[in-house]
Amino acid sequence: MEKDIKNFIDSIIIKKIFGNASNVKEYLLALNYEKKDINKLKTQELYNKVVSQWNYNKSLPIIRKIFKNTKKYKEGKDSSDSIEILLNEWKELGLGTISWPFSQGQFDNFVQALNSENSTRIEKDEKVKISAVRYRRIKEINTTRNDFLETLVFEKNENIIPTLSHSRGVDFFIDGISYDQKVAKSPTIQFKKDFGDKWKEEAIKNPSKVAEYLYTYQDEGRFGSTPRLYIVYLDEEIKPIDIKDAINNINLDKPLEISFTYSHKDTGDKTYKTQAYVILFKKQKGINNGKSI
Repeated sequence: MEKDIKNFIDSIIIKKIFGNASNVKEYLLALNYEKKDINKLKTQELYNKVVSQWNYNKSLPIIRKIFKNTKKYKEGKDSSDSIEILLNEWKELGLGTISWPFSQGQFDNFVQALNSENSTRIEKDEKVKISAVRYRRIKEINTTRNDFLETLVFEKNENIIPTLSHSRGVDFFIDGISYDQKVAKSPTIQFKKDFGDKWKEEAIKNPSKVAEYLYTYQDEGRFGSTPRLYIVYLDEEIKPIDIKDAINNINLDKPLEISFTYSHKDTGDKTYKTQAYVILFKKQKGINNGKSI
């Protein structure tokens, strides 16, 4: 069970929320601490100071206010136009379908497979160059899109505490519980195979099944069983305006309870229980946690 920051906090969580000493100082100033006293404290002492006086109800509006002045928030607000630019550049460069050329941590395997191909070294070099560009640009597109989505979710729910800078594994705390936002281009290839031509209908009808598949068939190099907010595309070419309209209507009151079994390469099958929100997007209409919006 994930720790609820309404009841528990430590310096590790504080670091995830604030990201750096500057944000902590701004927070403490908002609590009427003297600037001269704050400046005497080292970074870890600042984190400890927040822990010692933590009050969730008081901290919530202060952190949300600080977030609205961060580069992360401002870039998220402007990301709608940035996403369009990045997608247009992808098309202009002729990079094909927006898909990963190799999964994170699998570059070595990708190169080994390429070296086995019956082609010249120059041709292989060119494939590596193109794949590297595609990989970098997808990372950029995903970061920009995630910032945009995270900003929309933040603005939707007043009970969200965001992380003030990019923090691996945590994007925000919803009602005190940490959630990592993940964007998926589909409910997984296996989901489509298992449900055939009716896979979209099944996804809309049963979003908890979508989450189960996404947890079950995730890449082991990026494995996680902690709570996630999944944003899943059922169609291609979903525009930022469609995403905005859909997220404006989502309900974040109650997460889905998820149970899944993961086949680890070294340790075998293991069953996990977690929580998730699922937001499904299709052309002209968004679906959140299985409800039309």
